Amino acid sequence: MDEPSASAGVRRSVFPWVIVAMVIFASGGAAFWMNQKIEVLQAAVATRQEIKIDKTGQAIATLQRTTEEIQIGQQKLSEQVSELQRRVATGQGERKLLSDQLGSFGERLNALASSRADLNSTVQQPQKNRRSKQ
Repeated sequence: MDEPSASAGVRRSVFPWVIVAMVIFASGGAAFWMNQKIEVLQAAVATRQEIKIDKTGQAIATLQRTTEEIQIGQQKLSEQVSELQRRVATGQGERKLLSDQLGSFGERLNALASSRADLNSTVQQPQKNRRSKQ
């Protein structure tokens, strides 16, 4: 009976080691499985972050283009306003010149009218004198 008790003792001493080995193997497998899951989740999060970064970059690029277009539009409007101001100034100068010329013509016309009136009055006086002498 020594043999069966020896084999039973060996079985008893090996059984806890087999259980410990199975627990270690199971925990190692679980750790490996969890590590894989964590890596997959991290990759998914990283992908989402990259997508968000790409969308943010696209939004920033769109805003920059819009800002540049607005600045170009402002520059064009500024040039148009400057051109209009130049045209108005030119028109005002021309109107002033025409007004001065019209005033000058008016003065000349008044001078001619007054000299004609003077001529008419001097021409009529001698004729009256001649008639009165006859």
